[in-house]
Amino acid sequence: MKKGFTLVELLAVLVIIGIIAMIAVPTIGSAIKTSKERAYDKQASIFENAARTYTAKNNTALPSNSEGNESVVSIETLKKAGYLANKNIKNPNYKKGSTEEKEKCAELDGYVIITYTRNKYKYKYANDC
Repeated sequence: MKKGFTLVELLAVLVIIGIIAMIAVPTIGSAIKTSKERAYDKQASIFENAARTYTAKNNTALPSNSEGNESVVSIETLKKAGYLANKNIKNPNYKKGSTEEKEKCAELDGYVIITYTRNKYKYKYANDC
């Protein structure tokens, strides 16, 4: 009597592994994409909070108190003023050769748009690419 697996047993194992891979690969890809989007949104939130702190101390950067007025604070300005780490901030969504706005740049170098509406200042990060 020979020890080992038959061809049918090996094929059955390969089919099972293939089925598991068909289920796992899209799920893992979706989880990675979601985590990259969350990281991008978190970084944008950090930029917006840094701009809030910056404008609290430098209120000349704020738009005038007229409805719809805007002003801009660049990420570079926030770095120079010490509100962000003075190094290149990597884009978690970066894909080489991509045409989508969030995926074009390897580094996040944009600006925060500050808008005065309804007696409040709104901060929104925008990418430069």
